[in-house]
Amino acid sequence: MTESGNVAVKPVGKIQYFKSKVDGNFYPYAVCATDTDDNPKPLIVEISPGAWSNLSAAVTRTETIINMSQEQGFACVALRPTGRGNGSVYQNYGEIDVLEAIEHISSIYAIDRDRITVTGASMGGAATWYLISHYPDLFAGAVPFCGYCDYQLWEKPGGLTFYMHQWEEASWKSRSAAFIVENLRHTPVWIVHGEWDRAVGGGVPVEHSREMAKKLDALGYTYEYTEVPEIGHGCQTPEILRQITAWLLAQKKERYPEQISLATYSLRHNRSYWTAIDQLEVYGQRGLVEAELTGSVLRVQTENIQTLSIGPVDDHPPVELLFDDQVIGSIDLKKQRQFQRNQQGIWEIGPFNLFGQKRPQNSGPISDLFYDELLLVPGTIGTEEEKFFNTWVADNATTYFRTRNGGVHRGGIMGDNEVELVTVLDTELNDIQLQEKNLLLYGTYTSNAVMAALEGEFPLTFSDQVIQLAGKSYIGDRVAVLAVFPHPDHPHRYVAIHGGVSPDSVTWGSHLDMQLLPDYIVYCGGETLDWGFWSNEWSF
Repeated sequence: MTESGNVAVKPVGKIQYFKSKVDGNFYPYAVCATDTDDNPKPLIVEISPGAWSNLSAAVTRTETIINMSQEQGFACVALRPTGRGNGSVYQNYGEIDVLEAIEHISSIYAIDRDRITVTGASMGGAATWYLISHYPDLFAGAVPFCGYCDYQLWEKPGGLTFYMHQWEEASWKSRSAAFIVENLRHTPVWIVHGEWDRAVGGGVPVEHSREMAKKLDALGYTYEYTEVPEIGHGCQTPEILRQITAWLLAQKKERYPEQISLATYSLRHNRSYWTAIDQLEVYGQRGLVEAELTGSVLRVQTENIQTLSIGPVDDHPPVELLFDDQVIGSIDLKKQRQFQRNQQGIWEIGPFNLFGQKRPQNSGPISDLFYDELLLVPGTIGTEEEKFFNTWVADNATTYFRTRNGGVHRGGIMGDNEVELVTVLDTELNDIQLQEKNLLLYGTYTSNAVMAALEGEFPLTFSDQVIQLAGKSYIGDRVAVLAVFPHPDHPHRYVAIHGGVSPDSVTWGSHLDMQLLPDYIVYCGGETLDWGFWSNEWSF
């Protein structure tokens, strides 16, 4: 506590609002600080599944963290973001909320960027696992309480707690920390779970934490594991909270480690320190980079990597570079250098022109639409029947996305969010929206005015009972497609198309969980005809 005369004054938390770059709207977060002086302070980010619906409780929680910090003699700032809703798992729009809240709070308080840590329980624990595995150079340490991190560990009679379609598996893997555990090399983790926690009434099987501890141990990574005996899902005891608060405040990030491991399934999460994956060879599969800087030699081993950037590493002399045992030669790491594997499998030095190809922030899959503002654009220029179904399916998508968070929560357990997907009719879309927003167009070139204006820009055509997609033909009286393409007029935006050969074809796809979809899916009524991921050239 601080002193004001002879009266001890406890810090008081409050709600702050930031303006999101995604949609220009203001979003809340709770914050409390030991003080407001100019000395850089560590930041503890606590993730909660209920912060959005109970802001007063969120404020109280930040005050609790600060009180525990002060009791142990630490200065600190505590942040509780709201993640766009209680069921967001702080992914896609939810993770952007966390990143923007951190940036906003850093403009108000003096934050030590090397001492940002994260913790959370249950869904907050899951979000903690997700954030540290997808942003490996951001957090100095993490404490996931009873968090889930592997989609495979939800067993019920008859199978998993949710039915997973084949085309959803890549998305689940990409979201599960268990499949990219290599990224935690430089993020110490203290795992806490109750011994008797099971998948009952919101509980999380303790196997999630046990298995992650095994994986971290096998890799030789820094971690602690506390399994609280004879307790279920409520393992956040006051004593443990005091201990983990002190532990989090003691962590500090190393900015230029000599060894980096980076695993990813997509180019949305493609960076770790001085390494960035610019292209995969095959999408929907994992890419891995292992880079080790030893004296004057840099050895890089890759799996499923097409294009890669290395550097900059400040104040480091030139090194001899070996890529997958291929000698590249002497490279100056003070600036970023790009490398690409050619058709013969030989690594070449760039830079390379990736325009028109898959690249970071423009690589799919369909879930990548939900990191920037997305407009749903139903077609209205066709028949009344086409207009009816295009508009109906678009309207349904807004509700379905919110009630299921696009499919991303915990399998069969619903998780809502507060994301308002905006619908704009094709004839009312203005030039700024057309050029600068992600677009999901409903209809065909004859029923959607925006599609009509963009005809010829996409490898997709519709005719009587036939859809041609990138040279492949799909035949059926109800055949339809949902596919994502690069925006023809904006290098970092998308255009997705959901259309079919009959006015009502798209209705059979109305219940697709869009955040779990690959780059494209083709269906005819209840039958799935094809699905998959585009190559780097946005083709099969």
